[in-house]
Amino acid sequence: MRESPIQITLTVHLVLSIDLTEQYPLAAVAEILTQQSIESALLETLIQSLNEHLVEAYCGDKHAYGNGTKRFQRSATSTRSAVTTAGEHQFTLDYVEDTATDDENPSHFRPIEDLVDFDGKKRYQQDISAHSVDLATTLSYRDAASHGDGFDKMPSPDTIQRRVEEYGDELSEFVADRLPGTEADTVVPDGTKCYSQDDDRDYHDVQVTLAEDTAENSRSLLDVSVNAVWDETAASLEAMDAITDDARVVSDAENRLVTAFTDGTRKHQLDLSHVPRTLSYKLWDDGALSLDDRREVTSEVAGELFHLKNSVEKHRPEEERSAIRERIGRTEERIEKTAWQLEQLSSPKAADYLRSGLPSMVTFAEDALDGFEVPWTSNPVERAMGEVAKRCKRDWMRWTEDGLEALLQLRLVKYANPGYYRQFFDDLLQRSTHKKIRCTVSVTVTGGEV
Repeated sequence: MRESPIQITLTVHLVLSIDLTEQYPLAAVAEILTQQSIESALLETLIQSLNEHLVEAYCGDKHAYGNGTKRFQRSATSTRSAVTTAGEHQFTLDYVEDTATDDENPSHFRPIEDLVDFDGKKRYQQDISAHSVDLATTLSYRDAASHGDGFDKMPSPDTIQRRVEEYGDELSEFVADRLPGTEADTVVPDGTKCYSQDDDRDYHDVQVTLAEDTAENSRSLLDVSVNAVWDETAASLEAMDAITDDARVVSDAENRLVTAFTDGTRKHQLDLSHVPRTLSYKLWDDGALSLDDRREVTSEVAGELFHLKNSVEKHRPEEERSAIRERIGRTEERIEKTAWQLEQLSSPKAADYLRSGLPSMVTFAEDALDGFEVPWTSNPVERAMGEVAKRCKRDWMRWTEDGLEALLQLRLVKYANPGYYRQFFDDLLQRSTHKKIRCTVSVTVTGGEV
């Protein structure tokens, strides 16, 4: 019954009265115009016009002779409220009765709903919901609800929270569908904690896994999970071929994490910036050396490692492998000697840390001998953890497991995979339909001169 295409023409009558003896800021004129809610009025009138056009296509012109014999008859009208980025709307929409339908099919329907999707029974439509969810990745739910960015009506904090959980879950599936076969060759995982409002725990364990592309100086989110097990996360990524069998794992020395990802042929690169801190703690825990002596040992080890780092950065671009190999040998020799000295000085924990961790401290340098660039720091995931902290780790914030995971999906995909984030919301809002809509606007001035 629908005609194609439908063309609707709206006429706007705007009257502006202004005292020519006064001077007005352009901003004041702009605010006055905005207060007229022109976009909202246009949208309401446009939908009403489309509604009438479609009903007439089924039922004929109103009160026209012979309408009573038609299969489709005008029925009741109802009001449909909705909120969009254009404002708060009230639409009066018509039902049509199909007099030839059987008992198994509905006899009453609204023709406008075949053309315009009102997002089910939801009052807040996808555009304003998506905007509020995007705000919630940075602001608290309460602040996002009151922020508004100039919109007349924003969802309540509870509504925003529900949309975050809904869109966060959908975004998780969207990203997961694109992970199989990505074969990341550098993996950077880390964990942190957030306060819990669930009865069974005080904290939630947050695990984030990034893929680092050193050639492109870019990163992407492989996984974000709450209260998961590192073994299961690693196994899931392996099953999807999201990481290669010989990928390098760059992280701190957290044992469960390292064991989960380095099972097999993968090597571990210990974040060099963590070594002085951990060594300092081990020396303190051993309790054998004075503060000054502990600082001296820590400084010497850090100096050796960062000398190695600088040497690799200098010689790798020129493929000067012999220089790198020589520096690796000196670094290993001096750190092993330091470990032996610490053992003689009754610092076994510090000595064992240096011995056991040494292979992971020089992985990046050994790979440079084969022409591969492996990060010596886990800074990318540390920055991602900073994004988590800014949004989710304030003292007064308490989270459910599902709510935290959904919000982190949105926050971290936006941070690490902005292309996926934009594409997800483009699909959600069906922005591809923009190409199928033609709209032109012209303004004619009837008072004053142009």
